[in-house]
Amino acid sequence: MDTAIQSKFEQILALSPETEKFEDAQQVTPYLRYITGCRYRLEKNSHRRWGGEEIPLEEGTFYQILPDQVDNGFYNWYCNNRPYHQSYHTPEMALLQFVFYWHVWQTEVNKKDFRLSE
Repeated sequence: MDTAIQSKFEQILALSPETEKFEDAQQVTPYLRYITGCRYRLEKNSHRRWGGEEIPLEEGTFYQILPDQVDNGFYNWYCNNRPYHQSYHTPEMALLQFVFYWHVWQTEVNKKDFRLSE
């Protein structure tokens, strides 16, 4: 992983509740565009269902990253592999998890492409 991206992950993980955080979605979307090459947006929701359809809705403020337009297939993979695990209490955690799984997906896609070319 690029050292600049790794450094940003470490900074996000080190944030404490009293530390400055992303002020709004406009601060999140450039990171996503830089890392993924696709347009995504940060959505704020008032409820989530964490863990499955049978789990009751949880009330509060939650953040989820959604595509602004059709992406390269990652978002479908993300939803299929993380159903009911996409809304987070903070924009920072939504971004961190989204980018982490984007890298997992990239690794899977590259392995699959390599196997097909053999």
